[in-house]
Amino acid sequence: GRIVPVTVKHRLGVDDHDSWEELTAFVQTVAAAGVSHFVVHARKALLGVLSPEGNRTIPTLRYDWVFVLARTFPHLSFELNGGVLNLREAGELLARAPEAPLTGVMIGRAAYKTPWLLSEADNLLFGVANPGLSRVDVLHKYLDHASSFFHAQQAS
Repeated sequence: GRIVPVTVKHRLGVDDHDSWEELTAFVQTVAAAGVSHFVVHARKALLGVLSPEGNRTIPTLRYDWVFVLARTFPHLSFELNGGVLNLREAGELLARAPEAPLTGVMIGRAAYKTPWLLSEADNLLFGVANPGLSRVDVLHKYLDHASSFFHAQQAS
């Protein structure tokens, strides 16, 4: 059979299960099953206490724990998620690589609420020239892509 890589996105903890020991035991257990890439939402969840919106904003962000995970498990890859609102913040977190190398930083809701913020990502994060496309150009390219995807799905 075909081997499909599995990525796990998780919180630092849930309810009262939020100790460092429980977190590292979770990572060890999941890694032992073959997972090597973790997307870590850098806060715990309070189920039954907070709404989904509250769980995205109220528990304290603990970016330091994600960096320590990356140092503790150097054979695994970690991507930081939670509370990153713009490319400047993403760049600052990625710049901490000597502290602990992250595979990436996720800009979640900010990316879909204000997707144009990603138009400067190549330049700001990677030093590559921005292609200089307008919003209309991007929309046309996206529609072409979506159309080809749709037609490919219809053909299969």
